[in-house]
Amino acid sequence: MSALHHPTTPSFQARYATRLGMGAAVIGLSLLAPGCSQGGNPPGNAQNETAAAPAAVGATPAAMPVATGVGGRIAERRRTLITGAVSALQESYAALDLLSAGKADDAVQTLARASGKLDVVLAAEPKLALAPVDVRVTTRDLIATPADVKALRDLAEAALDDGRIQDARRLIAGLASESVVTTVNIPLASYPGAIKQAAARILAGHPAEAKAMLETALATLVVEDLIIPLPLARAEALLDLAQPLAEKAQRSADENKQLERLLADARLQIDLAKALGYATKQDLDALSDELETIDDKTRGEGSGMRLFDRIKALFVQANRQANTPPRP
Repeated sequence: MSALHHPTTPSFQARYATRLGMGAAVIGLSLLAPGCSQGGNPPGNAQNETAAAPAAVGATPAAMPVATGVGGRIAERRRTLITGAVSALQESYAALDLLSAGKADDAVQTLARASGKLDVVLAAEPKLALAPVDVRVTTRDLIATPADVKALRDLAEAALDDGRIQDARRLIAGLASESVVTTVNIPLASYPGAIKQAAARILAGHPAEAKAMLETALATLVVEDLIIPLPLARAEALLDLAQPLAEKAQRSADENKQLERLLADARLQIDLAKALGYATKQDLDALSDELETIDDKTRGEGSGMRLFDRIKALFVQANRQANTPPRP
């Protein structure tokens, strides 16, 4: 269960979706893309539904079931959640409910608890700028070949050349194969002071002003997205399987076939990443060239240690580029 969706606050999820959407608009970021959200919503929630993907045409099925490592990255993000900050955020929403119900005294006590919890967080981490309070993942998967993607891109480019921008937009709308790990953070430079000011306004007899201040503070939650291109993640997973075989001095005929198949599937995934435009052309060309080098050195009975060191570094660079904001 996501830290924000605590069973003691059943109405929190709906409020969170609405108010956090306001915050996302303020800072120009999107909370959730179309797709499925794992770990943040109960079964049956519309956000758990996987986005429809184009039908596979000639896709390599052997590459698809390979573990992508996305789960590990999500778990790593979730381990960073700060319990005190999560609780403080829940207390803030509870205070809003109390103000709406005309229970000003209870709202003050609730905000006092929230403030105290954030003070503890700041005392433990005085240099912390953002306190992570929720992690979600949204996945859109495209099952298609690089040729399929290129065909759609060509159609979209032709539409743009003709000035048919909306046609082009619809053509490329599904061209994404990625998991987006979204981390929601409390800005510690401003949020603790805001809830203290809200409590002060309640004590001064101005609950409406306090409520407006709280809503403004909750609308400035900071949303950070980590994009994990699935073709690159799958290529990495395939090469992890290939590495022990490539380093084996004496392989059987079946092992040679298995290694050849793994490298071919990894190449297909890198080509798909190229077609979808993840990372720069230079980064993806470097991946392709290094994979070709590995293929050449392991062909037949060839083997060698440390063949995969460089390509692992190239994957790190490509994933970094996939998260670099576009330049205007």
